[in-house]
Amino acid sequence: MSGNPSSRPYRPYRPEEDFLSPPVALTVSPTSPEAGSPVTLTATLTNTAPVALRDTVLYLAVDGSGRPCRLGSVAPGATVTRGWRTRLADDAEGLVSFTAHALFDVHRDGSDCSRATSSVRLPNLSLAGAFDNAGIASDDALTVADIDGSRSSLSAQALSSAGLTPGAVVTYDGTAFTWPDTRPGNKDNVVASGQTVLLSGAGSRLAFLGTSTWGESKGEGTVVYADGTRQTFSVAVPDWYGANGSAAVVVPYRHISTGRDDTPVSLYVFGVELRDKELRAVVLPKVSDGAQSGVPALHIFAMSVA
Repeated sequence: MSGNPSSRPYRPYRPEEDFLSPPVALTVSPTSPEAGSPVTLTATLTNTAPVALRDTVLYLAVDGSGRPCRLGSVAPGATVTRGWRTRLADDAEGLVSFTAHALFDVHRDGSDCSRATSSVRLPNLSLAGAFDNAGIASDDALTVADIDGSRSSLSAQALSSAGLTPGAVVTYDGTAFTWPDTRPGNKDNVVASGQTVLLSGAGSRLAFLGTSTWGESKGEGTVVYADGTRQTFSVAVPDWYGANGSAAVVVPYRHISTGRDDTPVSLYVFGVELRDKELRAVVLPKVSDGAQSGVPALHIFAMSVA
């Protein structure tokens, strides 16, 4: 029999021949790209199954958008590699995901798939671009936010009583901050886990407005200057529970999973004294990998160079 292998009859399928999906490997080059720069995705599909993979399509994608590569039939034991050179968006920031996804028929009545993923974290263009946690809820909708992994949150109404309304400019310790201009339930703070945020300008101090959940948050961050030099700094931010004497602002109550808790909570100002140089970026302290119950986490709502 001759012709296109994908047009040949299927070998009879036997259930006892069930197998693990053939693996797909994915590499991305360069490994640390920048926004607006070219990247090359290379995917390799190896057919480790005892049957041919028919009508195979390999999708390569960046953040879910990409191109299909039609491979046809892939014989048992065969390996196929495809590459795709594309360009990251000029405004790309934060976590960028890369995917290789293979779809194929394994017998007349069934298909299967195999998938590989990779990701890189680009600098965020602003602190708001790095927001990854919703920590503020309205008193009449408590479940839309979760600041600590146990369904607790700051009250929008309690914050308002302290002057912290969406988009408000407030001054603490001689530094002006802009409170997040977000609605309750939307992402309004970043949980510090080593993210890079771009900065510009110069000043004598880089200050943050935030708080800690599940105990004191400690960690080291880095200021990156325009000339390439770096300056490390340390933070130690107390827990939010109670009216702390070192707090910049104390709000009268908070939400917990069962409703309103009339214990005050504290927000703090902390930061680093800067060198007399132009700024390029700040690498936030790596305190945790997100808001998790029982694990200290540092929440940053605002940042200012003064």
